Amino acid sequence: MHPPQLAKLAIDAALSGNWKEAVKINLSILKHHPRDIESLNRLGRAFMEVGLKSKAENAYKKALRLDKFNTIAIRNLGLLKTSRFNRQAISRSGHPQTMFLEEPGVTKTIHPIRLGDTKVISRLHPGDTVLITVRQHNVVVVTDSNEYLARFPDDLASRLRTFIKAGNTYSAHISSIDPLKIFVREISRAAKYRHTPSFPLTEKLTYAAFTPPELIHEEKPDTSATEEQEEGSFTEENPPSPLAEE
Repeated sequence: MHPPQLAKLAIDAALSGNWKEAVKINLSILKHHPRDIESLNRLGRAFMEVGLKSKAENAYKKALRLDKFNTIAIRNLGLLKTSRFNRQAISRSGHPQTMFLEEPGVTKTIHPIRLGDTKVISRLHPGDTVLITVRQHNVVVVTDSNEYLARFPDDLASRLRTFIKAGNTYSAHISSIDPLKIFVREISRAAKYRHTPSFPLTEKLTYAAFTPPELIHEEKPDTSATEEQEEGSFTEENPPSPLAEE
C-alpha cells in the first residue's frame, strides 16, 4: 500500500479512537519512510493516547531533529513534560470518540472558505484545537499561535458574529485536512440568547449555510437594516437570520 493510503488509514484510526491501530499504521509508514515528520507527530499523539509517555517523547524528539521549529512536536513535548500530564486529561479535552459527536443546534461541521497558507494548514492534524475569532465582519479560524487558517462563509459568520459579540463561547477542532473542515461546538450561551441554538435546526437553513454566496444572493434580505436592527434581540421563534449581513 502506498504511503498516502496508509496515512489516510492512520488518520481514520485516530478519528475513530483506535489508537493502537494508529500506532501500528504509523510505525509501518516510518519503517519505510523514517523521515516522515507527519507520521512521527501522529505516532507521538497515538502513544500519548495509549499512555506510553516515553515513546511519545521519542517520536516528537525525532520530529524536532528533522524540523526544529515544528509547532506540533514542540507543543506536545511541552504537554508531556508537565507534571499534570495524563492520558485521561487528553481524552476529556479532545478524544475523537467524543470530540465529534453531533448535537443538533449545538455543533456543526463547517467547510471554511478563503484558506490560508497551505504550509500552515499542512502542519495540522485531525483533532487539533483551533480558535475562532471575530475580525471586522468575518469570523476567522486561527491556530493557537494566531496563524490564519480560513474564514467561515458569510451567512454563517453573520449569525455566529452576533452570538460571539453577545458572549457565547465555542470550541473548535480540525475534523478533516483535505478538504479542510472545522468542527465547532457551542460551550456556553449568553443570557440574551439562552434559548436560541447557535446553529439552524432546519434542513433549509443548514443547506443555506453551505451554499456559495452567489447562489443565495437573490434570497438575501434588505441590507439597508442598521447594525442595531441586525443584532437585536432574538428568540427561538425569531432567531438571528443565517443570511443576514451587515
